[in-house]
Amino acid sequence: MKALMLTLFISFIAIAAKAQFTNTKWKVTLYTPDPSEVVFDFRTDTVEAFSADDNESLETMVYTVQDSILTLKKITGQSECDDTPGKYKFQMKDDGMYLTLIEDACTHRAGLLNNQEKWMKTQ
Repeated sequence: MKALMLTLFISFIAIAAKAQFTNTKWKVTLYTPDPSEVVFDFRTDTVEAFSADDNESLETMVYTVQDSILTLKKITGQSECDDTPGKYKFQMKDDGMYLTLIEDACTHRAGLLNNQEKWMKTQ
């Protein structure tokens, strides 16, 4: 019975963590090297990054969330990343979100996402 309760509790936490992202949009300034506002549109299992200025699609990735770790893996897009996943710790504070690099073999993605910029929820 305790094992079942623990499994249910862990499942509930995992679902709640993913629910923080599903069907939301987040805007952040990325330095490419010039500052550019990028919107990340999180869907059920994918996230599309697009330019806030002209709505140009930059990258589509699959994502997973477990505890406070966001894992991203490229499907299509402009970056030099292959399909290796990148892991980032996310923290919700000050009405926004912050990402911190855990590990990412794609230095292009890691260089853009591992910054101190505040992500603002737009939807």
